[in-house]
Amino acid sequence: MRAAVVNLGCPKNEVDSEKLVHLLLAEGFELLAEPEEAEVIIVNTCAFIQPAVEEAIDTILNLAEYKKSAKCQILTVSGCLPQRYGTTLLKEIPEIDILVGADTFPQIPAAIKEFNKNLQPLNLVRQTSDLDYSDTLLLPQSVSAPHAFSYLKIAEGCDNRCSYCMIPAIKGKQQSFSPTTLLTQTRKMVADGSREINVIAQDITAYGRDLREKTSLCELLTELLQVPELGRLRLLYAYPHRVSDNLVKLIASESRLCNYLDIPIQHISDSILQVMGRHEKGADIHRTLENLKTKIPEIFLRSTIMVGFPGESEADFMELLKFIEKGFFDYLVAFSYSPESGSRAAEFPNQVAEEIKKERLQAVLDVQQVITEQRLRAKIGSRQRVLIEGLSQESDLLLQGRCDFQAPEIDGLTYITEIEGDIAPGIMVDAEIYDSHEFDLFARVV
Repeated sequence: MRAAVVNLGCPKNEVDSEKLVHLLLAEGFELLAEPEEAEVIIVNTCAFIQPAVEEAIDTILNLAEYKKSAKCQILTVSGCLPQRYGTTLLKEIPEIDILVGADTFPQIPAAIKEFNKNLQPLNLVRQTSDLDYSDTLLLPQSVSAPHAFSYLKIAEGCDNRCSYCMIPAIKGKQQSFSPTTLLTQTRKMVADGSREINVIAQDITAYGRDLREKTSLCELLTELLQVPELGRLRLLYAYPHRVSDNLVKLIASESRLCNYLDIPIQHISDSILQVMGRHEKGADIHRTLENLKTKIPEIFLRSTIMVGFPGESEADFMELLKFIEKGFFDYLVAFSYSPESGSRAAEFPNQVAEEIKKERLQAVLDVQQVITEQRLRAKIGSRQRVLIEGLSQESDLLLQGRCDFQAPEIDGLTYITEIEGDIAPGIMVDAEIYDSHEFDLFARVV
């Protein structure tokens, strides 16, 4: 049968979709890039926050139309949305044929065959407390083009239990994957052409604490760096209170570890951090960031912050804004708090008015935009190693790539002009930065 996989959400979901594609190909399915001609459509969903839930439902409803107007015979929905809402989805959207939870997507090929026999809806969602990701770990990934980079998911679930977050309720407790298997996966992805591996998990700095043979993120990274053809490793989603001195030393000393770290702090006010259920105080965050910037002056830091959390006073917000103005972060994602049904914070008193949230969010974005543009302009005249991803989506006359301070899909790009000869995706070139525009850079190959 011809199948199409539609992926929604974060890179962690992208990893699952790539593993699913490998499974489908191994079972003889023909994979299509677009769903219009597919007989089987599989939607891998996100449900972390309400906008993601709404996007997932809209996508499912739109794809369900292909059961009437196109060739779709089986509509499968997998991932976080079924894990969060279960059989309610089957009742609300009867066009769904197969419902798959966060850990059961390896069963999708068999479920499709079973549905073809019985033509009865299937629900493969398990209780969150029963989730087991060991089967998903062992699956190889069919990495989609460009092959310049890949994501390596080193754990699933989360033990942090922040009051606003639904991830533990959806994904369950943290389950770290074994170093041996992760090393095997890295070798395969590099052999397939990936030169940059992006290490991801809900909290990479908690890696290994749950394993029987205790290990750590630093020990894992040291093993991965033994892969000789690996160009560079990038670290995404590190929590402030677990950024150890050993990790800082490793980033500072290892040239193939990107001078880049994604550290979601959420806030800086002690009172707000406490009700958020975070594990650090503002002084701890400040100390961690100072240490990173002092020990690794060239490091780029990305963070995530939330405005308008229940009880956030004007004084709390001004403390956050002044902290951002200090310029610790080169990139920043900011969003307004949204009460998630089922989270503790949704029941908190002193919810902040939507209009105030919008004003505070815009103030943060305005401050950070100036900082980011200044940091990128400061790179003009410097020489950088640029990982080529292929032709630019803007013009066939440009190549697009990324410096080591530009993470895929979330930061800007570096556009290579004055191209001479062929430069294949996955090649790293030395380039001189000669211009910047908003979040993008322009360079010529040296």
